[in-house]
Amino acid sequence: MSVVGDRYAESLFDLAKEENQVTQYLDDIKLVGEVLDSDPQIVQFFNHVLIENDKKIQLLDQSFKGNVDQYVLNFLKLLVQSRRIRYIDDIVKSYINLSNQYLGIEEGMIYTPYELTDQQIQDIEKAISQKENKKVTLKVSIDPSLLGGIKVQIANRIYDGTIKNKVEMLKKELLRK
Repeated sequence: MSVVGDRYAESLFDLAKEENQVTQYLDDIKLVGEVLDSDPQIVQFFNHVLIENDKKIQLLDQSFKGNVDQYVLNFLKLLVQSRRIRYIDDIVKSYINLSNQYLGIEEGMIYTPYELTDQQIQDIEKAISQKENKKVTLKVSIDPSLLGGIKVQIANRIYDGTIKNKVEMLKKELLRK
């Protein structure tokens, strides 16, 4: 992450705390990140120096007005006007980290060989949250090499309930005897 991105994220986070909207801004900034990540040409458009800021701001209004808080939209416009929109990826990541720390949330990954339903993900999040004694949100990554079961990684902690891991453990146990 960049120093510029961190500073802008801290500014938005301070505003969110002041407005008592940390969770709302977190949802909004995640949406902005998802939209901008969906197509690399979007960020190229906003970074292009030959495209007028008015056109960029117009596109922001068309895309996000009514979908994100007005302060978040104004923040994006400020980034365009100050030519700092190129740091948006760093700003999004830094804001998410600040919000998660503030809200006591930890993010992690579920590795699974198959698609999970929303209910299964929620059940896993609930179980891991109880084990970790904090709220945990998980993203899903499909890994066909796991054969079955799931593996959850949170920071440097791994909960491995995959068939692949169980076979490896059984193999080690048999070789030890």
